[in-house]
Amino acid sequence: MSLCGRILLGLSAATTATFALAPVSLAAPEASKSIAVHIEGPNADAIREDILSIVPETLGVVEPDAFSKSLKSAGQAKPVGDALASKAQRKKAVDRIRKAGKASQAEGVIYGVSRTKKKKREVYLVYVDENTGDLAVDGAVPLGGPEDDRKKALQELLGPTLAQIAPPPADDAKAKDGGDGEGEGEDRDGGGEAKDEGGEEKDEGGDEGDKRKPHEAGSALFSVELGVEFVGRWFDYSDPRTQNLLPYSVFGQPAISVSGELYPLASTDIAVLKGLGITAGYARALGLDSAVGSGDPISTTYQRIHLGLRERLSVGEASVLGISAGLRFLTFDIDAPEDLASTVPNVSYTLFRAGLDARLPVGSAALALGAEYMLPLSSGPVYERFTGASVQGIGALAGVMIPVATGIEARLLVEYARFFSSFQPEQGDAYIAGGAIDQYLGLRLAGAYVY
Repeated sequence: MSLCGRILLGLSAATTATFALAPVSLAAPEASKSIAVHIEGPNADAIREDILSIVPETLGVVEPDAFSKSLKSAGQAKPVGDALASKAQRKKAVDRIRKAGKASQAEGVIYGVSRTKKKKREVYLVYVDENTGDLAVDGAVPLGGPEDDRKKALQELLGPTLAQIAPPPADDAKAKDGGDGEGEGEDRDGGGEAKDEGGEEKDEGGDEGDKRKPHEAGSALFSVELGVEFVGRWFDYSDPRTQNLLPYSVFGQPAISVSGELYPLASTDIAVLKGLGITAGYARALGLDSAVGSGDPISTTYQRIHLGLRERLSVGEASVLGISAGLRFLTFDIDAPEDLASTVPNVSYTLFRAGLDARLPVGSAALALGAEYMLPLSSGPVYERFTGASVQGIGALAGVMIPVATGIEARLLVEYARFFSSFQPEQGDAYIAGGAIDQYLGLRLAGAYVY
């Protein structure tokens, strides 16, 4: 009986403690609300950042990877594409988006498709919540024009819906509860300046447009390109006078190429320096052989290396202008036997180069154009045979770059270099010609990652 009494007394005390503590848990604040933001198509990350910039601070955002997984689990593994803009075609996709939103515990989903319609870029946006029927947001925002206009259009389309679902600011909530609006969790100092979670001051009037946008060529931190190139060379003399001057030609020889750009200060706001980058590249022909007349194949080396600096300037919305300078090393060496070595046009250029290049948007793709001047600091064996040799060079580049996925693009580029020389032969020289033309052509198929 004594033991039973003690057990009953213990249970009574525990029950009393439970009821005494229960009101504390019931007084917990209301759970915050979150939405998911998912954009597909070209420049998806940059568009998503523009949307996030207008989302109220009191509204949370689901991690993109978590929502993508929920979207795949809901059965939407492929992009929705243009079907999003068609009420007749999008029902299944919208149902799957709604299911993914619930799985992600999101109040709703802003889903967009970046596309080109009638040669104009736009993002088509819908807002999908748990309610079936007409969508609260269902329209397109043009992506051309100034950034401020684009954000204003996004605010007009999405703002009313976001304001409706966003919880009130903490100060408003305290005011409703009769509080004085000041507390331990306040994010403002005595001077009324906003601070972030780490206590640093925020610039509430700051220009978000100055921040680096990942995966965009005009503000990328780095880019890497890997490709296969089909190369050619044509060397010929002008006004040859001796019989020991042989022309040379080859085309379609496969080569590998790799290049990259690094902009260490791209994330800063330091004028000029944020656009200053380091460039490097390497290319080499594979299995190249040459022959003199009907002779045996002779192992041949063709490679080029470049190192330099590039200043990147953003022009308009998406156009990029580059100003570059640096060194290029170009070698074409035919490993001929001694009796033929004096007839083959071997070169080993060390070049100072300066050039301009541009990236111009055309729909979702972009055109690449470039030109450069090359001053040989040294030229190699073929020019050493001639008296008074003077060599100069020019180069050009053109191509198209097509986005494949976020940060990834396919590139088709044509690169051309031409070296022209003049000689001042004297009577009795073993080699006599007026000059020479040395031309190089490369057709490159490459993939690139831009971040």
